[in-house]
Amino acid sequence: MLTVTAYSTLMFIVNIVLGAVIFLAILQQGKSTFGIASVASWVFFIISLSFFLSGGFVKFISQLGISLSPIIYALIAIYSTIELRLFSNLKVREGMRTAIAFSLIFILLLIVDFFMVKNAALIPFFSISWAFILTLFIGIKNRNIK
Repeated sequence: MLTVTAYSTLMFIVNIVLGAVIFLAILQQGKSTFGIASVASWVFFIISLSFFLSGGFVKFISQLGISLSPIIYALIAIYSTIELRLFSNLKVREGMRTAIAFSLIFILLLIVDFFMVKNAALIPFFSISWAFILTLFIGIKNRNIK
């Protein structure tokens, strides 16, 4: 149980930092900021994978859910890489529409976790869900930008 508590505390802090980087990246539509988010997500993926492998994958999923697992950090890294590629090719419209799609996926995963692990889902709700919601709003607002 100690590893679950340490992991959830670490990921709470990590999610706040990652959420701020994702929000700033979509706000300024910057490829360099998405590069930072991509690298940070891969690092957090490796950290979370090491915790999961040391403590038992099934135990962590049943206690902490998908939104704190390596799955979510891999999805964030893939999302950041796609956005990096789109914004570097000056495809802002496609980038905003991708932001909408991925924000909806992340919000859906948080909702599934809320019903699956109850109280443990509050960790990502307070730490990173704000970034997904703001990304969704900015993506909807700028979905037809050229």
